[in-house]
Amino acid sequence: ILPVDAAFALDESPAPQLATQDATSWVAPPAGFYPPYTADPRRAQSALLLKEFTDSEIVAAGSQRLDVRLGGRYGLVRFHPENQTERGWQLDLEAGFFAQFDNTKSLDNIGWDGVYGLLLAYKPHPGLAFRGGVLHDSAHIGDEYAEETGRTRIEYTRQEIVAGISWAPHHHWRLYSEYGWAYKLNNTQQRQRLQLGGEYYGLKRFWHKRLSWYSAIDINMFQERDWQPATTIQVGVILPTGRELSRYRCALELYDGRSTLGEFSFEDETSISLGLYIDF
Repeated sequence: ILPVDAAFALDESPAPQLATQDATSWVAPPAGFYPPYTADPRRAQSALLLKEFTDSEIVAAGSQRLDVRLGGRYGLVRFHPENQTERGWQLDLEAGFFAQFDNTKSLDNIGWDGVYGLLLAYKPHPGLAFRGGVLHDSAHIGDEYAEETGRTRIEYTRQEIVAGISWAPHHHWRLYSEYGWAYKLNNTQQRQRLQLGGEYYGLKRFWHKRLSWYSAIDINMFQERDWQPATTIQVGVILPTGRELSRYRCALELYDGRSTLGEFSFEDETSISLGLYIDF
């Protein structure tokens, strides 16, 4: 999944045509029509991270953890003007889960979240895209953690309507913003969420011009946390797989803010991670 758009290939060369030009609909298109938020730790994605926590308010949780993320976004159908496959409408489904395991306690599971969403994107221009839809997050506490600490679930479930905009003023840059309004939550939560971010992608300059570097920042703010920012910063390299818009990434990640695990969303954490990612 390219960070901006197939029309903005990282080596500035024209993107390959992935569909016949006279088509007006496209079943199972690539899922990058509205690009995912690269540094967002709460989205559906596939990754493996080794995390070191320099500060954590989660009781009895170790400072060294394994973060496992499985899932992704899948294109269902695209409707576009004739001969303009990178404009129009696309419906996507995303689903996945992310979990943390305590490296200091035989990889006991601390907690995990299941996420899914149905999203409709509109792209009037290759560098500009809008999306709206529904996102769901249901959080759980790990059995081993609950047994050790006696911690019970707060039954964190957040189901929200989202509206977002992605803007790429240049093929190296991309900015985005999203607003979420929850219509299903528990008595510890409030309805509003705001997300902001930016990404920069370099040219393919390394390893025989196959690798490029990138940097990304994502900021999530929740009304229930008095709009305190949860900030994620990534710096890494990208290796395209050669299969449509999929890619591999290796990145250093810095995080500061509320725990990414929903059941611990009122505990703050600071961490540094080394991660491997598969975007498809």
